[in-house]
Parts: sequence; structure tokens; C-alpha cells
Amino acid sequence: MIEVERQPKNTYSRIRCSNNIYDEITNIANECDLTLKEVTDALLNYGLANAQIISSEKVVTESKLVIGDFDNDSNN
Repeated sequence: MIEVERQPKNTYSRIRCSNNIYDEITNIANECDLTLKEVTDALLNYGLANAQIISSEKVVTESKLVIGDFDNDSNN
């Protein structure tokens, strides 16, 4: 599992997004006379407040083909 290192500063401007999303955020900022940071902070805060992590355990069934000596399973 990859763990993201937290940044000690107040802002972190290196979060990447697609060009389409960036353009939409820019349009909102321009229309509402806001900065990109204000718009992205508002959208991210809303998204985080309305998101949840759902974990589930999965069982994997493994099948193998054995040809020949069926009694001696150590010869996979």
C-alpha cells in the first residue's frame, strides 16, 4: 500500500487533476470572482465531508491443473 506523506505547510498546490476539471474550476472561479484556491478548497471540503471509505474482505478461490500423480500433491 502506498502512503502519502503529509506536508507540514498551510497549502499544497501540487494536487493534479485532468484538464477538463481544471477548466471547470477556472470557469467557476472567473464567474464567481473567486480564486482557484477558494474554489478547489470548497469543492474538496464538500467532497470529503460527503465521502466514505468502504472496505470489504474478498475471498479468492485458487484452482490448479494437476496432470499425473494425483496422490503426491507436492509436485505441483
